[in-house]
Amino acid sequence: MTAFNELDFKRKLRENNQQTFLKMVADYEKSIAASMRAQGFKRINQKERTVTFSFGTMTFSRSRWKKGRVIRIPVDEKLGLVPRQRFSQEFLYLVTVLSSFMPYRKVVEVFDLLQDIGISKNVVHRAVSEAGNLIKQKEEYDSWALSESIERKEKIKTDIVYIEGDGVWVRKSERSSIELSHFVVHTGSDSSCRKKLQNKFEVINSKVKKAKDTLLDYITTNFELAPGTTIITNSDGGKGYTPSSFREFVKFCSKGEHIHFWDPYHVSECIKKNLTPISCDLADAAVKKIRKRDRTGLKVILDTAESLLETDAKLESFQAFKKRIINDFSYTASPKDRGLGYLTIGVMESQHRKMTYRMKKRGMYWSEEGAVAMAQIILLYYSGDLRDIFFGSWRKEYKKIKKLDHFDLVRREKKSEHLIPGARVARDGLTPMIRKL
Repeated sequence: MTAFNELDFKRKLRENNQQTFLKMVADYEKSIAASMRAQGFKRINQKERTVTFSFGTMTFSRSRWKKGRVIRIPVDEKLGLVPRQRFSQEFLYLVTVLSSFMPYRKVVEVFDLLQDIGISKNVVHRAVSEAGNLIKQKEEYDSWALSESIERKEKIKTDIVYIEGDGVWVRKSERSSIELSHFVVHTGSDSSCRKKLQNKFEVINSKVKKAKDTLLDYITTNFELAPGTTIITNSDGGKGYTPSSFREFVKFCSKGEHIHFWDPYHVSECIKKNLTPISCDLADAAVKKIRKRDRTGLKVILDTAESLLETDAKLESFQAFKKRIINDFSYTASPKDRGLGYLTIGVMESQHRKMTYRMKKRGMYWSEEGAVAMAQIILLYYSGDLRDIFFGSWRKEYKKIKKLDHFDLVRREKKSEHLIPGARVARDGLTPMIRKL
């Protein structure tokens, strides 16, 4: 008795799938013909096209129809195919998903092993680039929707809003790195699961201002911030994440109370970095003084450590650290110390992990654009929103906006020739309504 050959069976299934696909295309060609003629279109020719789908590479023939200057290919429209694109959107989506948690060469190996589909690293790179472009378009669409006051879901009502921020560093080359500004907003953890944050939203960008602008738009659009709403912020206190920078940010979105914390993990790391090389005992003593809220005792320990330094360079660096920790001592208090009980702060390190696991170590280097795209893809995948980037209804609306925008731009250019000689209209592809955001 011949043993079952699974590989051979899989090959036959693939062949059957191909025949099923070709029959579907042929049947649709026949069914759409009468409708196209009724609309005034004439069939001009029939051409072959080869496209890689999630189920394999298919070569199929389809008709081209013309009415005036308009040319349509109904089969391509039915399949959701982009002109001159050799890959379906579903295939590009799957490639993008896999690239969010494994190197490009591994994505190539997976498709070859499981789907018998041969692709190159360049294809993976193009898929990620396409995803990055779609994310930018979605941001433009969201800005337009916000400016047009499109009806949205009911705003979130809450007594406390948490905002945390921190930078993620990835390598650009052997000697340089890129900082990605990462912010998280949420309303606390689930009572049944401390690790599950409620109403969580994340944003990441290589530009801290742009990240904050996106975060501000999201908060003002999705949260109902009453005068009694308290905003809790937490960070490592680095550039772009200082108490003052958070105060400036909060005043734009809330008139309620703002309480800032210097993240306990980073406080401890900062002390270890600066005091451990001098004395482990002094480092441990400094941590204890902070926990006991003894600012005077902490200053004595820091003065003692300072007296042990021998070089001007070390002294200058330590004095900067000393000044910072003494001036920002109030922010090192725990929520309990401030009489606030349990608060869900200190989530950034765990939120970073999904990106650092994919983007750091293993000899990886990133361009700024590539790093931002990959980080955003990872966040969207984990939030369950990545598929909407590829297939959401917003894409049709966005195309309509761009067409109207082009029309308005041409009309403004013609008008400007008569009204303001020498004046030039901005050519960034966005209407003033969108550009201002």
